[in-house]
Amino acid sequence: MSQKSILLISNLYPNSQEATRGLFIKQLTDSFNRKRKVTVIAPLPFNPKELFSSKNKIPYKEVIDGVTVFHPRYIVIPKLFRSLTGYFMHTGISKLVKELDAQGLADMVSAHWVYPDGFAAVKAAKELGKPVAVHGLGCDINEYTKFKRRKKLITRTLNDSNINIVKSQELKDKITALGVDSKKTFVIHNGVDQTKFYPRSIEETRLKLGLKIDKPYALFVGNFQIEKGLTHLIEAIALLKQHDITLLVIGSGPMQNQMEALVEQRELQERVIFLGRKQHYEIPDYLACTNILCLPSLREGCPNVVLESLSCGTPVVASRVGAVPDILSKPEYGVMVQPEQPKDLADAIIQGLAIDKQSMPKFEWYNWDDNANKVLGQLDAM
Repeated sequence: MSQKSILLISNLYPNSQEATRGLFIKQLTDSFNRKRKVTVIAPLPFNPKELFSSKNKIPYKEVIDGVTVFHPRYIVIPKLFRSLTGYFMHTGISKLVKELDAQGLADMVSAHWVYPDGFAAVKAAKELGKPVAVHGLGCDINEYTKFKRRKKLITRTLNDSNINIVKSQELKDKITALGVDSKKTFVIHNGVDQTKFYPRSIEETRLKLGLKIDKPYALFVGNFQIEKGLTHLIEAIALLKQHDITLLVIGSGPMQNQMEALVEQRELQERVIFLGRKQHYEIPDYLACTNILCLPSLREGCPNVVLESLSCGTPVVASRVGAVPDILSKPEYGVMVQPEQPKDLADAIIQGLAIDKQSMPKFEWYNWDDNANKVLGQLDAM
C-alpha cells in the first residue's frame, strides 16, 4: 500500500519575502518531505489598502527547499468581521485543495494554527471526505478563545477534525475545557536540530560577534508583541541597575517603538541593545555565547528557542507557561517564574546567571525527524 500524501495548510510558513516566518513548521515539513510527498498551502491575506506591500510580491507558487508551496489569497477586513476570516480563507483555498486532491496530493490534511487555518482546512477536507488533523500552536488557543464568536468557531473546528495535536499539556487541558474530546487530542512537543544548535566556545563566539569576553549577557529572541513579555523583561533589567548585565534583544515587531521608548525612559540605552532580526542560522552563536536566555512570555505553546538554547548549553529564565515546565526538567537548566512579574523575573535572572554553564547536564531531546515520526503516527491512524 502506497504511503499517503500530505497537504499541509498554514499561514505560518516561510516565503520569498519572509524567510524566517514559521520556521518550526518548515522544519517539521522538511522532515515530512523526507518520508512522504508533501505539498504546502500557505494562504496570504489580501487587503486592498496594502496593494503595493511586499506581501503582494510573493508569487502564487514557489518551491522552497524541494517543497512546493502555494500562496492563494483570501480577503481580510482589518478590525472587522474577524469571525468571518475562516470563511474567507476557505473560499480562498477550496478550489486549490480540490485541484491538488485530483493530482493525488491531498490524501490527508494537516492544518497548523486553529483559526482561521484549521477552520478553513477542516471545511475543505470534509468536502472531499479527507481526514484532517488540526495543530494548536499557542495563541490560536490561548488568545483567540477570549473572543466569543471565534471561541465557538475554534471549538467547532476542533470537534469536527479527526484528531488534534497540541504542543503542551496546558493547551490540551484548555481545549478539553472547551468541550473537545480529550481522547482525540495528542500532545507532541516540537523537535530541535542539535546538528545546528550545540555548545560552542564562548570566547571565540563572543570575539566573532564583537561582544566583550568577561561581561554577563542575557538574551531575548522573539517578536515584539505583547504576549512575548519583552516589556516585563526590560522592567526587570531596570531593577538590576546595580548589576553589570547587558540584555541583547533579537527581533522586531509592532511594539518596536514602544520598546525603544521604554528603554530610553528607564535610561537603559547602554544596558539593552537592539540587534534587529537575525537569520535562523545566526541564532546558535548568540545562544551559545550568552549567559542566559530570557523568555518572559505571557503565553506559549512549545517555544523552540528554549529547546535551542538548552541544546547550545545555555540555561533559560522563562515564564511558567505552555511546555516550558516540561522542557526545564532539571534545575540546572534554568529558572521559571510566573508571567508579568518584573521583580520575580529580576530575581530569577540573578539566579540564572549563577548557573555554571560548564557543569550543565547535556540536554537530551528528540530531533525533527523523531518529531515527524510521532506526528505521522497519529496522522496515519486517522
